[in-house]
Amino acid sequence: MNRKNFFKTLSVVPFVKFPAGSFGKESSSEACQTQRDAEGPYYKPDSPSRALIETNGVALKIEGGVFSASDCKTPIANAVLDVWHCDDSGKYDLKGFKCRGQVMTDARGKYQFTTIYPPAYSGRPRHIHFKVRASGFKELTTQLYFSGDPNIQNDFARNATKERVITLTSEKNISKGSFNIYL
Repeated sequence: MNRKNFFKTLSVVPFVKFPAGSFGKESSSEACQTQRDAEGPYYKPDSPSRALIETNGVALKIEGGVFSASDCKTPIANAVLDVWHCDDSGKYDLKGFKCRGQVMTDARGKYQFTTIYPPAYSGRPRHIHFKVRASGFKELTTQLYFSGDPNIQNDFARNATKERVITLTSEKNISKGSFNIYL
């Protein structure tokens, strides 16, 4: 077939439009699966198990659940959430465990911890890192972000998907937010 006939034939072939991102999906469960992030340079293993992670700064309580992405609702009990973020001056503690801790989900897949509202630093929006491990699931490293942070639009990492941006409420001098994680 010569080039001219090839393009004529091509012009009658129906074109099918596929939704963006439809290739490479493992299953429909990805609709609720929490986005993965790179671990980054500040992760440190063996953080202590504690629900009170940091007190030097503006108090913040985060609660939520860990659920199976296969149906978006089955709770995952005994999942370990390794949590870390910068301190009130925008620095990560690489020698000790300031602003670091591990919490575990209960039988209903629920978790909670209290820490501080981390500041933005180096153009990054305010964020908290999570590494989540649960038996039978692939380890997940992710981050949560905060609604209204002007640095979200300028973040070099471009990671702040809407599912990971939480809105805070205030109650008795503490900001509160909810963040569900789907493995």
